[in-house]
Formats: sequence, C-alpha cells, structure tokens
Amino acid sequence: MSKPTMNLPVSYKTNQPKKLRQLMKEKDCIICPGVFDGISAHIANSAGFDALYLAGSGASGSNIGEPDLSVITGVELANIARMIVNVCDAPVIADADTGFGGPLNVARTVALYEAAGVAGCHIEDQTFPKRCGQLAGKEVVDLETYLERIVAAVKARQNPDFLIIARTDARNATKFGGPNAGEDAFEEGVKRLKAAVEAGADVAFMESPRTKDEAERLVKALAPTPCMINVLPNGLTGNYTTEDCRRLGFKLAIYPCTGFIPAAIAMEQSYAALRDKGTDLDNCNGWQIKDFFEVPAPSFTNSAQRVGLKASWDFDREVAEKTRSDINPKKYEEMQGHDLV
Repeated sequence: MSKPTMNLPVSYKTNQPKKLRQLMKEKDCIICPGVFDGISAHIANSAGFDALYLAGSGASGSNIGEPDLSVITGVELANIARMIVNVCDAPVIADADTGFGGPLNVARTVALYEAAGVAGCHIEDQTFPKRCGQLAGKEVVDLETYLERIVAAVKARQNPDFLIIARTDARNATKFGGPNAGEDAFEEGVKRLKAAVEAGADVAFMESPRTKDEAERLVKALAPTPCMINVLPNGLTGNYTTEDCRRLGFKLAIYPCTGFIPAAIAMEQSYAALRDKGTDLDNCNGWQIKDFFEVPAPSFTNSAQRVGLKASWDFDREVAEKTRSDINPKKYEEMQGHDLV
C-alpha cells in the first residue's frame, strides 16, 4: 500500500524520534512536563527533563486564545511544535487531537509533525469536534473509524522511529456512562487500545483511568506495549506523583498543566497588583528585563537560557569575528578599478 507524499519543509532535528525510543529503553518512566509556547519550552528544557509534551490545551489558550474545543488546527499546532523543537534539546511528544479529520487528514497531520521535528504524537478516538479529555460531554467514534486513524498515522510516517501513541477517551465517554461510567467503560477502553496496538500503535494511552487499581490493570492488560498516563491537578486520574507513575508501570507520564496553570495564576496576581496597588514590582521578584532573557534559576541543570539572549549575542559576535577574520571586508573596500578585472 502506498504512502501519501506530503511536500513539507523539514526540521534539521530529524533524530528526535530515535532519541525518544532510546530513552524508553533506558528509563523506567519518562516524565514529560507540558509546554505550550517558546517561554515554557526554554524553561522546561533548562530544567533538565528527558522529554517534553506539547499540551494542546495550553497551546490553544496561549496561541489562539481559545479553549481546548478543537478550535486550534493541525497546521497551527505543527507550527508551534516546530518552534518548540527548535529551542529544545529534549524530544517533544505532541498532542494531535483526532488527527483533524479522515485518513488523509491524519496522514497530513503526521507529516506536519514529523517535518517539525516532533518525536511522536497521540491520536484519539473522540468525535470531531473534540474537547479537553477532562471535560464532561465528550463522545467517541466507533472502533473501525478509530482504527482507521491509527492505521493512517502508521502508514503515513516516514521515519519508523516516530512514535504513534493511540489514545482512547472511552473510559469517560457519554455513551459509556460519562461521569458515572464503570467497569464496562474501562473494558471498552482496553479493547480499543489492544486493537490500536494491532493496527500498529507503539504506545497505549487511556485518558483518565479512575483509580490506581485501574491503572495497574491497564498496564498489565496492554503488556508488553508501553503505556502513557496523563496527570492533571485534581483531575479524573488522581494526583499521582512521578514516583506513583513509575511504580504503576507507565513508561511515559505527561503533566500537561505544569507550565500554563501556574503561569496563569502568576499573571492574574501580577495584573491585579498593578491594577489595585499601582505597581507590579513585588510580583517580579527583583527581576529586571534582562533576567527574563538570560540565566535560568541556579536549581536548573541545563545551561540553556530562559529565552536565549546569550546564545543570540554569541551568534552575532561569532558572525562578526568570522567576517572580519576570514573575509576581511576592508580589503574589498580598498579595491581600485584595476583590481576588479
């Protein structure tokens, strides 16, 4: 069967899928904090995490000012992903929603993400338009339609190391009981993930198993396929620590809200302070604007900068030095007419 050809500009970071696969061989559980824009990407990368997660919810709110209700497009997410990949050392897993349509749309989405340098993405079985997995009222497509999405993603990838993560929202879908869903919904989710693995998915991801017992059963039922878990503060899954995720047997654990919820809280406080007190000084913790651009907190292990000012200045200086030393513009400025022929 042929693969659709997508003519797209390709990121220079083509080794990230292989890097993520190697990490999965070496690590018990890879912790992936959520990033959603350039600032969060720089800071999370500087914190020294092995991998990062492009959270669709945060990206939608931050970049287009809309809630996570399928308003953001695959092209917009891929462009955000490209920027994040380019400023990070760690491989990036990205939210790909439902794949944004039928098989050809899924193929296009995978092509866009691969071209952006993303290491892998998850594709889910919600109906379109989908909604944040933590919101009530979501619905899922029939199994065959879901499997077509996974097959399309697997067929479309050009790099065999690019990670296809199959996600199911059946556990909390309306048709299986919504907030009152029980064992039948859990079993439906396991069935769907097993089928998705047969369709070629590399990782299984059930949105919000309700208890630790369910989480353990999920990992056991899908073995040896690695599983990913989604941990949100006070969410449907439970407030699991990174150690909980490791102990439960998950190979990947994403924490989508690590960046954007604390950022939103801090911004609300700072804007309120300026409005009510006439100054934002206390909320800036003694920082100057250059601190925003430059050195990360001492507790961070990576040498990368908050927004890359030093790297930018170093690049400018190196270009100027190379131009003067290797080319010597003055030599050409002093040329006479007889030197030109």
